[in-house]
Amino acid sequence: MMECAIDNAKIVQGRPVLVVRNGRGRTGGSTFLDFLIQRARIEGRSVLVGDGDRRNATLAALYAPGTPGGAFLPKSDETPDVKEWIRGLVSKMAQERVSLVLDLGAGDQALAESCRELDLVEFCEEHEVEPLFLGTMGPDPEDFEHLLTIKRAGFFQTRRVILVLNHNLVRAGKTADGEFDAILERPELEELEGPGFRILQMPRLIYMEKIRQCGLNFYEAAAYGKRKDGRPIDPMWQFDAKKWIKHLEREIQENDVGEWLP
Repeated sequence: MMECAIDNAKIVQGRPVLVVRNGRGRTGGSTFLDFLIQRARIEGRSVLVGDGDRRNATLAALYAPGTPGGAFLPKSDETPDVKEWIRGLVSKMAQERVSLVLDLGAGDQALAESCRELDLVEFCEEHEVEPLFLGTMGPDPEDFEHLLTIKRAGFFQTRRVILVLNHNLVRAGKTADGEFDAILERPELEELEGPGFRILQMPRLIYMEKIRQCGLNFYEAAAYGKRKDGRPIDPMWQFDAKKWIKHLEREIQENDVGEWLP
């Protein structure tokens, strides 16, 4: 396990987790899933990576398919292929007793049909896997409407729901304070709420692209501050990554969702 300068909460390994991420494109879903994958692996837990968004395959670009720990992709973005891909990965998760993150992109229809045909939540319960619905959004009301439509469809009714508010989507010149209030005050939010509902704030990671261009993940940038060839990165990039990880860890602790995650 790689040593890291970040103080992570100790998490007892429980049941494998199936994380299904929904949300409009470019709302930070792949970034948050990348954080969850890195976090689990650095703490010694295995995670399968499923990237169903072939038009914007962010996770596949970060975790090269065909390599150890690499992402799995469907043959195409056609619904039958995505459905078959979902079934195969879920079976692999159950057989190997490891967690799985699914970034579906435009795969909502495929997931809906898979859930109707298989009853995916009941399958998870049968195989002692905890399903988690993960929604990501910015302050745009259409982001919330998209998630609300998915939940109203009722095809992935999990007891645990995490809504991630992405501060990177706040308008230039604005702070996150108050930018999400209009959405969080809407009565429709009650349709998502329950004993297993949490809201996490994901801060802006200013130098994310710079860090990725160096071939580093967030934890490597935060802990070492060096490229893999030994050359140092800009100290501000390291500081930014370290602060970002600490903020997310604080969100996880304060919302008591550590055991919900892979």
